[in-house]
Amino acid sequence: MSSKGRASDAVWTAFTESLRFVIVPLILIDLVTSTYPQLATAFMPRIEMFVLFFGGMIIASSTLEAVHRPGTYKRLLFGLCALMFVCMWLFIVFGGGVAEFTYGPYFIRFDMTNIVYIILFGISLKGLLIYMTFSANRRAETERMRKRRVEDAEKGRAKAAAAPKKARPGTSPRTMAFEDLSSGEFDVTADDFVGYTPAPFAKDLPQGMKVCEVCGAQSPTKVYVCKNCGSWFPSDTVI
Repeated sequence: MSSKGRASDAVWTAFTESLRFVIVPLILIDLVTSTYPQLATAFMPRIEMFVLFFGGMIIASSTLEAVHRPGTYKRLLFGLCALMFVCMWLFIVFGGGVAEFTYGPYFIRFDMTNIVYIILFGISLKGLLIYMTFSANRRAETERMRKRRVEDAEKGRAKAAAAPKKARPGTSPRTMAFEDLSSGEFDVTADDFVGYTPAPFAKDLPQGMKVCEVCGAQSPTKVYVCKNCGSWFPSDTVI
């Protein structure tokens, strides 16, 4: 069934359930209470509110059940919820099976608890029908979902194949940039001679250290490049 057909079924279900569980029951309750005000049940003071609440839950659950496709877990869930609300609605309408009627000096008490329980048990058997409907349509729904996944995957592959391939940018060899070099101070003299600021002269040079001939900074004897100015040390100074 198409989505349009399910939508029409949902609208029709909402309409019929509104008549069955809200509009007609409220009219009948109003007639009974106005004709027989002596009749009383456990839920009679607020029976209209209970009918509206549980009737609304039945309408919502039944409509959502009709919206979803047979064989889905959502349809099974909403169907069982609607059945549960129907049982509660009937229990409220029947007053739990106990009704009292007062007429002058006479007092009559009707106890139909067992009959109400039998009715509720018979209605609850509809849960088996809901589950059997789910089981009968589950395999077809699973196959439909599998075909849909396959079609979506094929469409995705076709779209990816039709899309223009982006050229991968060429990888150029890494070269030394200016930011890779350590910074060092330099002075501009009057004769426009640019040179690095020499480091302060150390009288006693520590063992394992050497002095850069360009900037005068101290560096370990095992390094090849001065960290201060970036100049290379002579090979005979590298130990």
